[in-house]
Amino acid sequence: MSHKPLSEQDYQRLSATLARFAGHGCMNLERLDGFFAALLAGPEAVRPADCLPLILGDAFDDESAFPSEKALEQFVALLRGHWQDIAEALKQGEFQPWLDADAAGQTTGNDWAEGFAAGMELLNDDWGLLFDSPDNAPLLEPIMILGFERHPDPEMRPFVDAIDAETRAELLASLSPSVHGIHDFFAAIRRQLEQEEQELEREEPRRPH
Repeated sequence: MSHKPLSEQDYQRLSATLARFAGHGCMNLERLDGFFAALLAGPEAVRPADCLPLILGDAFDDESAFPSEKALEQFVALLRGHWQDIAEALKQGEFQPWLDADAAGQTTGNDWAEGFAAGMELLNDDWGLLFDSPDNAPLLEPIMILGFERHPDPEMRPFVDAIDAETRAELLASLSPSVHGIHDFFAAIRRQLEQEEQELEREEPRRPH
């Protein structure tokens, strides 16, 4: 079955719905994009429907958040569509992060990177494989720098001074290749585990009837 990407109108509807719940701690579209990118590029895919509490924040428990069951289903369908758009982009080697300008007209990438970090937390132990890989751990550097730039604890922030425009541009440009590199890293591990499992199955002695 061929992939049908979301239309511009679909994305406007998705963005508007997310914005409606901003006061409930709901993710905006940029943060959602980073969140989904982590789930799809990482150790194991987690379905969008399983992440609704994290995506919607307090609105998840608000029975009046959606006027009907159909409205909720339409929202979940939009989430699934964006998820599939990212999955297809990763498959084709064409992923680009969804980055929006802030109120001051600046594209910072903070929301996206914070969303990615939130996605990593769902499978924190498995992400340790990447952190422990000397060759591949640097892939996380631009994401972690932007993801912790606004951390409430100054000790957790990557730099004492503000990131200058040139450095930020370099970090933003690094996001796409980093995500693809992370995706390839975990895909290789999954393939290796599948091969080992198949070999074990072949080596298992047949039980007598």
